[in-house]
Amino acid sequence: MLPMKRSTLLILALGTAVTAFSLARWSRPAAVSSTHAAAPPARPALARVSPVRDTTPPPAKEIGKYPPACKGVTTEQALQLTSQERMAMLARGALVSDWGNQAALLCGLISGLTSDELAEATKILTDARQLGNGQPAVVWQSLWQQWGRLDPQAAFARFAETEGDETNDCARNLMQGWLETRADGALAWAQTPKNTRLEAVAAALAISRDANGDPKQLAAALLKLPADGATAQAGLDDYFDLASLTPDSPSPAEIYAQLDPSLRPAAWSVAAKRLTLGDPALVKSWLTTHAADPGRDYQSTARFISSQAYQDPAATARWAAQLPYDAARDSVHPAARAFLMWRQSDPAAAEAWLKTQPADAPWIPRASAD
Repeated sequence: MLPMKRSTLLILALGTAVTAFSLARWSRPAAVSSTHAAAPPARPALARVSPVRDTTPPPAKEIGKYPPACKGVTTEQALQLTSQERMAMLARGALVSDWGNQAALLCGLISGLTSDELAEATKILTDARQLGNGQPAVVWQSLWQQWGRLDPQAAFARFAETEGDETNDCARNLMQGWLETRADGALAWAQTPKNTRLEAVAAALAISRDANGDPKQLAAALLKLPADGATAQAGLDDYFDLASLTPDSPSPAEIYAQLDPSLRPAAWSVAAKRLTLGDPALVKSWLTTHAADPGRDYQSTARFISSQAYQDPAATARWAAQLPYDAARDSVHPAARAFLMWRQSDPAAAEAWLKTQPADAPWIPRASAD
C-alpha cells in the first residue's frame, strides 16, 4: 500500500468540504492492493491533528448565524503545505458562499501564511469580494493580524496605496498582531508622529493597550504626544471608553470637562459625537456652551443637527443660527441645513423668518445658494 502524501490528503479533504460542506473526518481508506485485500485501511497521521481552535471569535452578529458545516484548518496543518498549495486552498476557500464554512477554512490557513504570501492572499480575498463573494469580518481580522505579526510596515505601505479601502478596524487588527509578537517595537513606533489616519489609529491602540485599562495612565501618555496630532485624537476615543467605564461612570460632557485643557481641542469632536447619541436637550446645551471652544468641529454634529431639523426644522434653524461660525475652519454653518429643510416644509414661514435675520448672517448665502 502506497502512503498518501499529507499535503495531497489535506487538499482532497478540503475540496470535499467546499463542495459538500460536510466532512466527518480528515482521512479516507487508502486503496487496498489485490495481494492484501484483507488488510485494514491505514489512517494517515494528519487525521490525528486536533480540530481548529479559533482564538478570536467572530463578531456577535456572526455567531450562530453562519455555523460551519465542515472542519477547519489549523495553523499546523497550513504549515505542512507548500506555498503553492496554501494559495490554491485560499483561492478556493475565498469562493465559499457560507460564511461559517469560509471562516473555518480560511482563518487557520491565514495564520500559517508567510510574509511573502500576504500580498497575494490579500489580493485573492479582495478579488473575490469585488466579484460579489465577500468574507466575514473574522477572516479579514485574521489577515490583518497576520500582517501585523510578520510585516506591519509593508501593510501600512499598502494602506497608503489603497487609502479609503480599509477601515479603522483593519489598522487596529494590524496593530493587535504586531503587539502579539513585538510589543516593544510596536509601542516605540506608536510614539512617533504619524502621517495617515490609519497609522494614527493603530498607534493609538498600542498606546492604549500599554495603559493597561487605566484612563489616568492613558491620559498621561497622550499628553506626551503633540496635542494637535492625529494619534492623540485617535487615542482620545479609547480614553473616553475607559473613563466612561470607571465606577463613577461620567458622561462624555464630564469626561471632556475633566481633561487637561491641552487635550480638549482634540477631544471636542469625540465628546460631541458621543453626546449626540443621548438627550437632545443636553446636546444643544453643551454645543451652545462649547461652540467657541478650540477644536470645534461642526462636522461631528452634522447627523444630530439633521435629525433635529427633520423633526422640527424651524426650532433647529433658530437655535443653530446662534452658533458661531468661522469660514476658515467651518465647512458649513450648522443652521444652513436646518433652514433648507424648513424652507422645503414651510416656505412662507421660513422666508418670513429669513427677513428678520441680519443681511450678513454667515449661514444665509450658503443656505440660499443651495
